[in-house]
Amino acid sequence: MHDHLAALLRGGGGRHPRSVHGAAVKLGCLASTYLCNNLVLSYLGRSLHAEARGLFDEMPHRNIVSWSVLISAASRLGALSEAFFLFSDLLRSGECDRPNSFALGALVVGCARAKDTVAGSQVHASAIKFGVADDESVAGALVDMYAKCGRVDWSWRAFALSPQRSVASWTSIISCLVNHGCSEHRDVAISLLKKMLLLKVWPTNATFSCILKVFDEPALLPGGKQIHGCLLKMGTEVDPALGTALVAMYGRCGGLDEMARLSCRIRHDAFSRTSLLVAYARNGYNMEAVWNFREMIMENMAIDQSAVTSLLQVCSSLGQLRMAKEVHCYALKTFCKLDTLLLNATITVYGRCGDVTSAEILFDLLENKDIISWTALLTCYAQNDHAQETLLFFREMLRKGLGSPVFCITSVLRACSSTTNYAVGWQIHSRVVKLGIDDADSVENALLTMYARCGSVRIALKIFNSMRSRGIISWNALITSFSQHGNEVAAIQLFHLMQEEAVCPDDYTFVGLLSSCSRMGLVAEGCEYFKLMNTKYNVEPKMEHYTCMVDLFARAGRFSDALEFIDAMPCHPDKLVWEALLASCRTHGNVDLGRLAAKKILEIRPDDPSPYIILSSIHASVDMWEEKALNRTVFDLQRVRKDVGSSWVGGEEYSDNTFDVLQVETT
Repeated sequence: MHDHLAALLRGGGGRHPRSVHGAAVKLGCLASTYLCNNLVLSYLGRSLHAEARGLFDEMPHRNIVSWSVLISAASRLGALSEAFFLFSDLLRSGECDRPNSFALGALVVGCARAKDTVAGSQVHASAIKFGVADDESVAGALVDMYAKCGRVDWSWRAFALSPQRSVASWTSIISCLVNHGCSEHRDVAISLLKKMLLLKVWPTNATFSCILKVFDEPALLPGGKQIHGCLLKMGTEVDPALGTALVAMYGRCGGLDEMARLSCRIRHDAFSRTSLLVAYARNGYNMEAVWNFREMIMENMAIDQSAVTSLLQVCSSLGQLRMAKEVHCYALKTFCKLDTLLLNATITVYGRCGDVTSAEILFDLLENKDIISWTALLTCYAQNDHAQETLLFFREMLRKGLGSPVFCITSVLRACSSTTNYAVGWQIHSRVVKLGIDDADSVENALLTMYARCGSVRIALKIFNSMRSRGIISWNALITSFSQHGNEVAAIQLFHLMQEEAVCPDDYTFVGLLSSCSRMGLVAEGCEYFKLMNTKYNVEPKMEHYTCMVDLFARAGRFSDALEFIDAMPCHPDKLVWEALLASCRTHGNVDLGRLAAKKILEIRPDDPSPYIILSSIHASVDMWEEKALNRTVFDLQRVRKDVGSSWVGGEEYSDNTFDVLQVETT
């Protein structure tokens, strides 16, 4: 009879355990341990844990299966304490000789889920004591438990001591090495995959998904392609999880063509779509990322906050403030609460789009501010030329003991550069040395730029000579420094040295170089450098370069060449071009051309007072006093106001408050 009742529980559709339980009570079949075990399993399968535990307590006879089923259920539900209490009761009850591999394996799985290494090692000791540690399921669970707890050495030891290694054990140790190890451990993970294939232990989709995480930079793209080819050769079916891992791998390695072909063949879910969005955003395919996000919305896919964070990165790259606000509003409507990572990304995108006010409001509303939050707002101030706010905000960070990350240091040094505040910059340099980050490339470049703009060319040159790796930013900063502070010969010599070291110049390099030629009157050399931009280095001239060339001709008094150059420009000259011409007209007393330049400037910017002022100076220099007076009358009638001059020398903005606080913090 008890066999028939057990069959009712296991049959197609299965009777409800309560009805079978009631029938067993009426028929007096509860004495059957076999039937009671099936009833407990059926109750647990329907998540009726209280009924299962009540029946277990009433069972007249229990065997190891009874205990193992209940221990496994408690462990699976995360009730690790209850599972251990049951295990202790099992040992004290004397109802079985020893716990089996199923019970101990279930405890190990519970420890892995809770990431409790101490409890896991105790279960490991019990498994050795009861002689089940060599069981394939227990050994695999131990490897997985130590791996999920981040104990690479213990996981490896458990794997090495396993006499029988299942594919789950191989996958667990590979996952452990990939997720918690260094680059050397990742090389070992690849070697383990090769060994699996040699031993004909065929990897599963989970194995391939783990090993694909190794390939995370463009140089490793060939290796990622080999893994992709291997799984295709083995006939592995690419399910959504493995497809997502492949898309993410190609996105990290820059294989956008392969990723596009793959995305057309796999069955997409929310995870694969999110990986596709992240890959597009990472590699600068901004419009593709936007269209992918739109398709996710149209297909009613679940969108998580990581997808929104990547879309904000796209808004930042495009400089689209309106789109950033739309994405922010979408996140507020979709999610109950925004996580700190998403809010930090929103502050960053507002800063890059120039909306400092929104960034400040969001920062003030942020409950759990971390160092990234503070750095994001600090960078926002620095990027938008809010030098005073940058320094004061950095002072507040120091008072709160938030330390000085590299990004903060570079932002503060940028603020010192824009205000030529040598005193605070020197203190930041002292802090950099104390923190031991003075050899970081970004910090060295920021220090070099700061000293160069503050006029401390000797210190800038000393930093330049001590740098282990000098990129184009370093060369440009020193060339610009030499050019701006009266050492044009050194700027030109540095450019030739730059060519000898095979460093390719960019548009900023030629701005400094052409400015040096202009100040020295080297017209022929300047023209030659201007030609080299496009012919040799494939650098497209910008308005700054055209301005330098006009200044080059005009300073030398070659106004006809300057006008011919302006007429031949492929783009419409802006205010800076005509200002350069007007300044040289004052130097050489060229009244007619000065009037033309002033007229052009006023057409572009009617409220600019500089043309009236410079034109008056030109009239005065050639004793045209009536024209000067007339020009002054027009100036007054136009109600144009001359900007009040200001100087940082002796100013109160930084010399007192900020200096003192930073000095206290760095000593």
